[in-house]
Amino acid sequence: MDRLQCKACGSTSMIPMEVDPGDAAEFDLQEEEAEARFFTCHVCGDNWLSVRRVDQNDCQITFVHQMGLQPLLKRVAHMQTPVILTEATVDRWDYLIGDEPVPEDEWRDELDDRRQVLRSICSN
Repeated sequence: MDRLQCKACGSTSMIPMEVDPGDAAEFDLQEEEAEARFFTCHVCGDNWLSVRRVDQNDCQITFVHQMGLQPLLKRVAHMQTPVILTEATVDRWDYLIGDEPVPEDEWRDELDDRRQVLRSICSN
């Protein structure tokens, strides 16, 4: 797979890896028909897990950001079609800190704070 640009440090060192969905069980994301990928930056350590579940009428993609840090940041895209994820194809997003639903701006602030720490570590 191609390297992607990291959203935390900006380097082109984000590497996606296929994951057995069963390995995502600790995040309550296990499902037989799921497709899972783990993304990690080899420069700053930013990472997230994405798990795509598709059934007849719904596609759901769950992103677990900065795994290993607490509280756990999750966001869930709800789509009617399993096409490529874009703003136009997402019906709605759910944002969670831990198990609590939160407004998008609160969730993004928490993620931005974590990524700022990663950038600071890389630049010092």
